[in-house]
Amino acid sequence: MNISEIVKNKAEIISLKKAEIKTVKGGLTNVSKTSAIKGVFKDNELSLERTIVGNTYLWMDSHDDVHAKNIFAKSIKENKSIFHLHDHEFKITAKVGEPKSVYEQEIAWKDLGVDKSGMTQALLMDTEIMKEYNSQIFAEYKANRVNQHSVGMVYVKIDLAVNDEEYEEEYKTWIDNVDSIGNKDKAEEKGYFWFVREAKLIEISAVLMGSNELTPTMQEDTEEADKVTSTTEPTIVTPEIVKRRNI
Repeated sequence: MNISEIVKNKAEIISLKKAEIKTVKGGLTNVSKTSAIKGVFKDNELSLERTIVGNTYLWMDSHDDVHAKNIFAKSIKENKSIFHLHDHEFKITAKVGEPKSVYEQEIAWKDLGVDKSGMTQALLMDTEIMKEYNSQIFAEYKANRVNQHSVGMVYVKIDLAVNDEEYEEEYKTWIDNVDSIGNKDKAEEKGYFWFVREAKLIEISAVLMGSNELTPTMQEDTEEADKVTSTTEPTIVTPEIVKRRNI
């Protein structure tokens, strides 16, 4: 479908998007696999505490969507039952862990391995991964092999952005937002993107390949861990601690 057809059928396409639950649609990436983000990291034989990245905003994903900052803010406030699942299987046996906190946090592009100055925002979940729920996925997290996640969400507010002055409303959305996109080159190649301003968050899943590839499991902050063992007053390692590391 070319741009003129997309604009012509914009209302229908948006209605179809709002009628579905968006889940994974994997895509290839050219992003460097380096990261400087670290978070909650604690192990025992039966459970693991981890911070996972469910979504990174201002990044054009394989659905041709770009998520605005604070896209899930309203949903997080209202929905107290956001799940940690695997592969978007919405059933009891698909539970991976017990979410402790879900929140949006500012993160530097360079800390995600993206060669771009400035900041974006990510959707984070502090979760307790339970061995009794799924021993195989528990082992994958323990071995640091889960580096892709994906959100199950429902669209609420969407705009179409088009790189063509002929379409005044869509072109304004393009001009207002394209320079903030981390993979701007992908948007320019397509000539359009869907700018998702608000969505309802249902769950975050561990997946093989997410629609948005900037969705790792955060790693242990070894410097902070050293501080915990060397002081009488425990130092709590939080997702706000940001340091350089390879994913």
